[in-house]
Amino acid sequence: MQQRDYFIRIIEEFMAAVARFLEKAEGKRNDDELRDLYRQYVGDYELLRNMTVEEAIGYAHEQWAEGQRMQKLEMLAELLYAEGSYKQQPLRGMLLDKAFRLYDYVDGHSSDFSIARKQRIAEIQGMIARGTQK
Repeated sequence: MQQRDYFIRIIEEFMAAVARFLEKAEGKRNDDELRDLYRQYVGDYELLRNMTVEEAIGYAHEQWAEGQRMQKLEMLAELLYAEGSYKQQPLRGMLLDKAFRLYDYVDGHSSDFSIARKQRIAEIQGMIARGTQK
């Protein structure tokens, strides 16, 4: 129980850190800060960012404890979303698509229901749709 409480605090800290990152003006966001968030919460930026969704899921099964796997995949999805929100096309579309697919995977495989996750999925779908209209 103590370990679960600790991990819940980690998730809360993560969400606060990502929220602070996203609240910055687009010109003030930088890749070094994002790399730090990856390193602190999910792992190596270059490795995880450049994996396919399928590779990321496989990595999660190999590297992360079962009790933390879905939450860490959701953290990875949030980091991909955060980066995709300020990058330009075509990188933006690729990152948002990965974020959407990871969120969708977590939504389908997690035992926890999350309204915030459903809202983020809908938000990303809208961003992807608007990006393809250009």
